[in-house]
Amino acid sequence: MAKIHSQRLNSIVRITRICSDICGADVFDENYRVNFRTVLVFTVMCVSFVLLTYTMIDGYVKEGDWTILVQVFSLAGGTLLQGFCAFISFIVKQDKYRFLLRECYDIYETYERLDSDYRVHLNQGLKLLANLMKICAFINLMLVLGMSSMTFLYNLIFDANETIVYGFIPGVSIETTHGLWLTNGVQASFITVGGFGLYATDMGILTPISQISTFKGILQCKFREINQILDDDDYKSELERKRDVMVALRDILKFHQKYLIFLNISRDICYWAVFAKIATCFVAIVCALFCILLGTWPAGYIYLAYCFVMMQVFCAMGTLVDITNEEFIQSCYNDVRWYELSVKEKKMLCIMLMMAQNTKGLTIGSIMKLSMNSGLQITKTIYSLTMLLMTFVE
Repeated sequence: MAKIHSQRLNSIVRITRICSDICGADVFDENYRVNFRTVLVFTVMCVSFVLLTYTMIDGYVKEGDWTILVQVFSLAGGTLLQGFCAFISFIVKQDKYRFLLRECYDIYETYERLDSDYRVHLNQGLKLLANLMKICAFINLMLVLGMSSMTFLYNLIFDANETIVYGFIPGVSIETTHGLWLTNGVQASFITVGGFGLYATDMGILTPISQISTFKGILQCKFREINQILDDDDYKSELERKRDVMVALRDILKFHQKYLIFLNISRDICYWAVFAKIATCFVAIVCALFCILLGTWPAGYIYLAYCFVMMQVFCAMGTLVDITNEEFIQSCYNDVRWYELSVKEKKMLCIMLMMAQNTKGLTIGSIMKLSMNSGLQITKTIYSLTMLLMTFVE
């Protein structure tokens, strides 16, 4: 028997929750409490910061090589800081994450029982979420396996002693075979835990955002129902027709209010999480690209690809929200025959239209809108800054 839409949504979210639970941050659980795994993951991140700080001091102070600072900062100021900020955001704002997921379940359970037009838009929402899950899973798997395997192959082919990332363990020398394997093993285990955490945080943020476009599709179906009432010749009196139109219109206004609440809470949880995501990806890409051009980081190509793809994914979701807001406005104009409504009904629709015209999208902190255009501007800035660094080196 085919799964209904709410069951399919639950199946997709369950994968995110499993990864979150591994990291001790399954905030979607109504009975979630900080546990041993939460403390363990927090400790691992703190230890990582300490080890990278030791590496910076050991490399710069003892060897006088300032490029080591760039290599270390690519990781410490990139995915490590990104995961730390997202981890704290999940713990602090867990109630809002649970609220958004409950709203998603409520929408699917309510409208999957209605006609096929509603189910078409629910299918589209599930398809988008499934595609995002596949992209995030692939890119995080590439990060975990790609960085480790590329370093191993590089050492095997060129007989080198390169580590996965530029981070050392106090008292362990990578000049020895045992020390090199131990260092790379510890780094690989930390990156694996980080991969689970980054996937869970990314999907935790993207899951509610990906369903914003579903609201637009449902709204279009509700406007279609009003048009059907206006076309129905089976009404015995115009009074009954106007009563049903008023009921349907009030339902649309309530639904739009629900959308605005959903969007505002999404903006709240994304404010610092998205800012940290984009800012750390920016820092990581600049530093990783600089290291690659210097030829000092074999696994940097994988790390660079991860940061760039995830930055573009989040920028694309910002554009999706902007498009949805625009389509809400267009629906008020085009999807309902407002010229056949009464004066009171037109005023109600006009209020909704004004609210739709003033709806804000997602932002990167308070700096700029989150959109593909912003992603393009950031990419240009990355290129300019990298060329500036290379000119300085030359």
